[in-house]
Amino acid sequence: MEGELAAKYGHLRGADVEPCGLAVERFYKLFGKPVPFVFRSATNEILYMSHLDTVNAMWNKDLIWTAGMYSTCDLFFNALDDKVKDTLFNALMGALKQDVASVKSDAESVLAWATGKTEADVVNAINGGDDSPVGQALANAKSDKSFFYTRNFGAGLIKLMQVVGVEPNAENSKRWADAFGFSSKESAVTGISSTKFETDVGTFLSSVEKMQEVMQLYADVEAREKKKVAERLAEQAAQAAEAI
Repeated sequence: MEGELAAKYGHLRGADVEPCGLAVERFYKLFGKPVPFVFRSATNEILYMSHLDTVNAMWNKDLIWTAGMYSTCDLFFNALDDKVKDTLFNALMGALKQDVASVKSDAESVLAWATGKTEADVVNAINGGDDSPVGQALANAKSDKSFFYTRNFGAGLIKLMQVVGVEPNAENSKRWADAFGFSSKESAVTGISSTKFETDVGTFLSSVEKMQEVMQLYADVEAREKKKVAERLAEQAAQAAEAI
């Protein structure tokens, strides 16, 4: 396998790789203002993680990766005003050199494919039994020996799980990882053997819990600010009335 990878990618040894810093610069030029503080960590993680995907020679953009990136943004920026949310998403896509319209279209095609399907249908696709573009993307992840797994791809699988009615948890993620033939690795810290996808499902569940707390904090801050504005306007109106 190492020999195959060397033959396939050896010519790229020493090639320039765009640093994350340039993607960050593009993002802030496009967004044009500071990211709301409670969403800054999620924004940075999505930007850095996705940029590292796109500059990896082994990465191939596919529908599952795109659906994962789109669904992650949709989930973690859900509490934002629609206009701000769209501006943030567009800036992220611009920073990653991705076309906004095609990303949305590709992600929606995955959701449309999964709607009404079952876990058995997904497994059938993984095993090459579905010749649709989504089915081919799933089958490629199993059949391509040099397939490059990413967290965005894992997020796409998690979204598929949810759409077909499978709860993302340890037991189900192991079953899906086995269906793909993803290899397990033993953690030096815990001694537990798991695949990257199983680990990502655990990270996803933890992140959702934390994000729910963050969104509640954001909602509380927004409510306080609106109350202050309302009180200030009421005070100004009262002063204006007294002056008449």
